[in-house]
Amino acid sequence: MKENPLVSIVIPVYNVEQYLRQCLDSVIGQSYTNLEIICVNDGSPDNSIDILREYEQKDQRVKVIDIENQGLSGARNVGTSFCTGEFLLYLDSDDWVDIETVKASLHAAQENDVDLVLWNYKKEFVGYSQPVFVFKEKSFFKGDEYVELYQRLIGLTGELLRHPEQCDSISTAWGKLYKMPIIKKHEIRFVDTKIIGTEDLLFNAEVFKFCSSAIALPDCFNHYRKSNAASLTKNFKPEFFQQSLELQRRLRQVCSDVDYLSQSLSNRTALTLIGLGLRVVSSKGGFLQKVKRLKQIISEPSYKEAFRMLEMKYLPLHWKVFFGCAKYRLTYALFFLLQVMRRIVVHH
Repeated sequence: MKENPLVSIVIPVYNVEQYLRQCLDSVIGQSYTNLEIICVNDGSPDNSIDILREYEQKDQRVKVIDIENQGLSGARNVGTSFCTGEFLLYLDSDDWVDIETVKASLHAAQENDVDLVLWNYKKEFVGYSQPVFVFKEKSFFKGDEYVELYQRLIGLTGELLRHPEQCDSISTAWGKLYKMPIIKKHEIRFVDTKIIGTEDLLFNAEVFKFCSSAIALPDCFNHYRKSNAASLTKNFKPEFFQQSLELQRRLRQVCSDVDYLSQSLSNRTALTLIGLGLRVVSSKGGFLQKVKRLKQIISEPSYKEAFRMLEMKYLPLHWKVFFGCAKYRLTYALFFLLQVMRRIVVHH
């Protein structure tokens, strides 16, 4: 166990001047000090670059890389390519972390000799915080336990299906400490969101594949800024469904030689209907246009097969009804249920 190893922190920055100082202060103020803080200014049109340069001047651990806009995936990849640390942590520039984050996660990684450390977070709304306890106690994953963790990342199975809304509870790139050699050796990179819609899950699917052990901490170290409680209901864009299909295709490719992930992958496909459906009902256009979009999704062969394979017996009654409507392609009933869900999300 090496004493005082270098930890790299990669922060992609785009148009966040009002939040950036809080993010950077939380990093330079870490109780563990052997850090390299790599900030990638992704062509920000605001004053983010000036703030970054200011921090670069006052703290030699801060390195600023200024690039033309590439999007979150591109900025993270550029930042990672400059890393020289033995461990890696990603942080979004509108979020922040507790002062003990690096020290505690690094200690857990070294003391237990694991490839990966995970922890909880708090959703930060205007005026209040909401802790999210994905892990209620310190948990060690090796052997069969690690298999279950990997399955959980890819898609919920068995008893975990009692809470299908938690499908992405561990898929984020932030909230984790990675061993850098694993990412470097296997050349793991983020894929552009324009291709797959969302980048973190595919990245972690590859990382988890080459890890063999992990530890989860019960602490809420990350603070995830949520300015809008209705963020689930982003507008539907025609390309988003195709991006979702491409993400599923690439996930199957990554996991093709891991037999125990087949049910997880299938369930993942089925559960994406929740997010896709909420986008559809929140989108612009008339009722019939939205119903047509919804029908296109549930009629896609990969979705039909996923609904057929879904382990319905574990689902709570309201989700059984929801996925039953999807399975039997009761589009109007499904649309009504999604409208109800949308109102609950917006007013929660």
